[in-house]
Amino acid sequence: MKRNIIKINEEKCTGCGGCMIGCPEGALQVIDGKARLMSDLFCDGLGACIGECPEGAIEIETREAEPYDEKKVMKNIVEAGSNVVKAHLKHLQEHGQTDYLNQAIDYLKENNIEVPEYEEEATLACGCPGSMAQEVERSRLKSQEEVYTDLQC
Repeated sequence: MKRNIIKINEEKCTGCGGCMIGCPEGALQVIDGKARLMSDLFCDGLGACIGECPEGAIEIETREAEPYDEKKVMKNIVEAGSNVVKAHLKHLQEHGQTDYLNQAIDYLKENNIEVPEYEEEATLACGCPGSMAQEVERSRLKSQEEVYTDLQC
């Protein structure tokens, strides 16, 4: 079948392994000093690894490839531990891959593996908790004199 999958330019690749950070599926490994796609089955074709490559050695291409298999990916990454599973679930969620996310969760449940908390609480764009919008009832507002009196205690 034709689908999106990554392609690594071996001449540009320095083997730094940065791409592996963006690939919680475990599709990439550094072998003989170069990043290698281990199996088409593990590459979801979303390209999260591209942003981790400082050399620009990775791109997405559409080509004949084995279909991506979420259950095989899960079998592979469960062995790497709960943090890798969590990263993978978060990755699927961030990319809107609901079908794959559901398949991954189903795999965990079918194999009696705890589903880690992978959803992050929504944060404000600035990251400053003091800028959170709040509604304050008029009756709860204190006058400046009351605030001053409270501060003197």
